[in-house]
Amino acid sequence: MKAGEVINGYTILEDFKVVGAGLSKWTFAERGGRELFIKEFLSPTYPDVNAPGSEKTKAKKRARCARFEEHHRGIQTALAPLSTYGGNLIVTLDFFRWGAKYYKVTEKVDVEGLEPTDIAALDFRAQLVLLKTVAHSLKILHDLRIVHSDMKPSNVLIKRTELGYTTKLVDFDSAYIAGSPPPPDDIVGTINYYSPELLGYIQQTGVTPGQLGVASDVFALGLIYCEYLTGALPPFDVARFHESAVAVASGQVLRVPRAGVRPEVADLVDRMLEADPSRRPSIATVHTTLMALRAAEGPDEEGLPTSPSQPSLLRGKGVRSALKRSPTTDPPAGSGLLGKLLQKRAGGR
Repeated sequence: MKAGEVINGYTILEDFKVVGAGLSKWTFAERGGRELFIKEFLSPTYPDVNAPGSEKTKAKKRARCARFEEHHRGIQTALAPLSTYGGNLIVTLDFFRWGAKYYKVTEKVDVEGLEPTDIAALDFRAQLVLLKTVAHSLKILHDLRIVHSDMKPSNVLIKRTELGYTTKLVDFDSAYIAGSPPPPDDIVGTINYYSPELLGYIQQTGVTPGQLGVASDVFALGLIYCEYLTGALPPFDVARFHESAVAVASGQVLRVPRAGVRPEVADLVDRMLEADPSRRPSIATVHTTLMALRAAEGPDEEGLPTSPSQPSLLRGKGVRSALKRSPTTDPPAGSGLLGKLLQKRAGGR
């Protein structure tokens, strides 16, 4: 697709660009006078009747596509009531297939382009806003037992505000319900930010699906926080272990360098980087701890949600309302991520 072409009513504004390892492409599009972000998935592709391969091969591909659609529509339906346009959680606005390819549309965010080293150079007040806002966004997911599963700096967009900066959490393509991850071979992410239990699950070293929960995101966020505060990941024997998760799984303890970092924040991040998931603080505790620093930092910072409890009040009613509004093409409520989400909620009542 080239600039000027139209996909499902979206006018492409620029040629698509490849993302990361080449699993997808992205660009900006316009529809209804609004500029949006659009992502093209390079896999899976839907085989039509004229596609090469046997009917058996095409049937397998269609089955994979059905699972892919079910997963993405489940995430979209579950998260839609929890964020508004312009909020800090950038959720899917549209998901569709056009020909053989799948596309996802979200709000466009005008990012500032700050790298972790740039954030580490900011004053603590500005850093604290970023720590708080991303924790709040992740808490919305964890309150529903949804694991983001691909927490990394590039999925935490930094946006300039009138008084500073705020964060926007994006890319829920790899999300799953806590305890119900996809098969190890289907895990997509960045190994630099894997938790030790996620690494063990992928390497099939005895970590069971039930051991993969929201604490995995907390570990990854701890790594991001360390970068925001110091400009680098926590120190470990890189020559020997290469990745943080490998080091922790091998018995190394990650600690945030104390130089220039407030002790209470460094202590919090150290706890987030514990090898044992059960010893890490919940994201609610992380958020509460950071919010308690507000008094020492002055009035409410620009970019923070004005009523952090509001999304929690919307959860049950919002998800149920979304189900009532869902078209008949949505996956059945008993299957996929959304079905598991509702089963979890039912079991908790």
